[in-house]
Amino acid sequence: MLRRYRRFFAVAAFLLLAAPLVAGLVYPDGAASILVEGRTPAPAPRAPVGSADWFRLPKQIDAYLQDRIGLRQALLRAHRELSKPLFGSYKVLMGRGGRMFYLGNEMVVQSAGLVMRDRAVAQLTDLLARMNEQLRARGIRFLVAPPPNASSVYTDDLPLRAQNAGRPTEYDLLMSNLAAKGVPAVDLRPVLKTARPGGSLFYMHDTHWSFRGALVAYNAIVAADSHPDWRLDPNSALAPAVRKGGDMAKILGLSDKISEYTENLTLPYGRRIPLPDNDFIETFDKPGPKILILGDSLTLDFFPPMLLQHVGSVIWVHHEYCGFDWRLIDEIRPDEVWWMPGERIFLCQHSPTGFPGAKQGAGEEEAPGGLVRPADALEDRATVRQ
Repeated sequence: MLRRYRRFFAVAAFLLLAAPLVAGLVYPDGAASILVEGRTPAPAPRAPVGSADWFRLPKQIDAYLQDRIGLRQALLRAHRELSKPLFGSYKVLMGRGGRMFYLGNEMVVQSAGLVMRDRAVAQLTDLLARMNEQLRARGIRFLVAPPPNASSVYTDDLPLRAQNAGRPTEYDLLMSNLAAKGVPAVDLRPVLKTARPGGSLFYMHDTHWSFRGALVAYNAIVAADSHPDWRLDPNSALAPAVRKGGDMAKILGLSDKISEYTENLTLPYGRRIPLPDNDFIETFDKPGPKILILGDSLTLDFFPPMLLQHVGSVIWVHHEYCGFDWRLIDEIRPDEVWWMPGERIFLCQHSPTGFPGAKQGAGEEEAPGGLVRPADALEDRATVRQ
């Protein structure tokens, strides 16, 4: 028999452990809380088909339940507040002038050329080359334009030990590989570096580029894509604004304490038609070309209103770390496809569903050899409309 005081401790421990489960059943946080946290919610586990699926099933179930446990945000906030005095802000690097750099996804070392997952870059190159062939056979234009890391554009704002000393990067290798295979691609780093004097291109306290940065990239892309008439004038498309907090400021617990002068987009957003998995079609219900963007949060709310000034509709689909549903191409029949995952997460974790000749789950088994884990992707589908 347990002593009386131990019974009380046992009951208290049981109630403490059961509270998140009960809260998750009665009042779950929902997917929106995961988006605010800065990650894509783990999908529901799929029914296993082969032996490899059975081995992956426990991890899929675990990830699904972790994202749906009750009181998640409260527990994360408590952990952050309790651990911050002990361990510090190990995910954020402070740079010159107060600019913050995110250390997750190996962004800083990736920009510095200190990590080179050449095998994974080769896998991505091969996939993009095959996509280009498949799309060209359908009469669909293809363009690759990965948004770079802030640490690849504001290199001189990094501490000296974190700056690139002339080493080649994964972005360099990808651009070189694509050129060798004849895949149309735009390196956005030079144009963004050149545009720095015109205004801040990345938020100081957030991993995303600003609307000015996105507009500079957009103008470079449409010019390279033989649509120079689609370019937009920053003076009419942007308006001054003040932005409070940011995803890295949130990590530091400073969301309510810091802000920065920036610009918002003045262009109107269209009508959104939802697609599965939080993807969407945005349109003004007018005729014109259809542009499909396979990307992440760096295009989510930035590019549709820019494109809609000149096209009929924009289809935004999360790239799912190369695991997007290829069958959408034949269902939607876009005129152009733009591949635009950010530099930090452009390496493959999966193979596209329904892609000709692809082995499903091919990237997953080789992930320890250098593929990026999506669980570390900060603010990946979060809405950034101002």
